[in-house]
Amino acid sequence: MDQTYEQIDPMEQRRNARVTLGKLLLIIPVMLVFCASMVPLYRQICEVMGITASRAVAQNTQVDVSRLVKVEFDASLNRNFAWKFEPVEREVSVNPGATVTINYRVTNTLPVATTGRAVPSFGPVEAGLYFNKVSCFCFSNQTLQAGETRDMPVTFYIDPKLPKEIGAIALSYTFFDVTAEQKR
Repeated sequence: MDQTYEQIDPMEQRRNARVTLGKLLLIIPVMLVFCASMVPLYRQICEVMGITASRAVAQNTQVDVSRLVKVEFDASLNRNFAWKFEPVEREVSVNPGATVTINYRVTNTLPVATTGRAVPSFGPVEAGLYFNKVSCFCFSNQTLQAGETRDMPVTFYIDPKLPKEIGAIALSYTFFDVTAEQKR
């Protein structure tokens, strides 16, 4: 059985390797720009849609005492970020429309000051439409000194228009290390 293998020119191999390396190196700054643009983009979307803390407080006038919604809190850290981060309260039961304040606790376990930024997410996703944060540490840089521990409050209410079939909401924050970004 005769098989013919096409030999690839070494110069062509090097050129292909350089092209592939160039593409891979281009992906890194594109990903960094994308990540850095998420916070301003989110703020712009909130501004365009009129989602502000003052609007949230103004609309929060009715408390639905006929039902309770369980809100569970979760905390995570982006890969290799050496902080300790956890909710002080794991869950609360709230009446829709009632304003509630809970705390997250963060500790910088590093021997140097570092800066992080938290990004929230909701489960189920549609619950985020009814979860109104009046004040929050998310999307703003938090600089902690070496060994510093800080409690960070989140004040919120759940819109009474939350569909009845949603009886529980999960609020999760992920902290990202933005120390290098802060130094620029």
